[in-house]
Amino acid sequence: MATPIFVTAASIAAELHQAMLEAKGLALTAKNARALAVRAGSKTVGFKAITHFIDELASDIIRQSQYINGVSETLSQQAVALWRATLAAEKFDWIARQHDSHLNSLQNAMQRSHRQREELSATLNRGLRELEQQLEEGDKHIRTANLIATSSKVEAASAGDFRNQLEVIAQNITDTADKIRTHLSKARNLLNQKQNYA
Repeated sequence: MATPIFVTAASIAAELHQAMLEAKGLALTAKNARALAVRAGSKTVGFKAITHFIDELASDIIRQSQYINGVSETLSQQAVALWRATLAAEKFDWIARQHDSHLNSLQNAMQRSHRQREELSATLNRGLRELEQQLEEGDKHIRTANLIATSSKVEAASAGDFRNQLEVIAQNITDTADKIRTHLSKARNLLNQKQNYA
């Protein structure tokens, strides 16, 4: 039996919430990196500039995750409304098939029910397309995170006594980006399963 779209939308929202929590960890990494860069002074001038990008990236990911989460919750509500409208339309159709004599009295209600179902279906499909676009945008953030991690590793190589600490920070960025990518990928897989639902 297929998973209802509102369950899938809630699952997508849960994955995106986890991605947002990881992004908050990335923001903490940026603060640690900035503090270390200040302590290290001139040895980490290049790394100090990178910390700004880490912080900005974390903020962007958090903001986008919150937005996508809101879209997912709205989709879940719309999917429930569509499910209810579909049930109502099916009941009207069944009654119409069983009782031709009552067809005229039900005609207006049946038409409203079918129209509502079509409108909700169109709205849900638009929301699913928007969600897909937002997930693609999330992938761009992850690619940026990987570039920042690579730059961080290069800068760490010339940081003398602070090299190990900066390499740990660079690895944290890579690990966090991988975790966020995993959550986005799971969300996308869930979305792809439901793309033609409505």
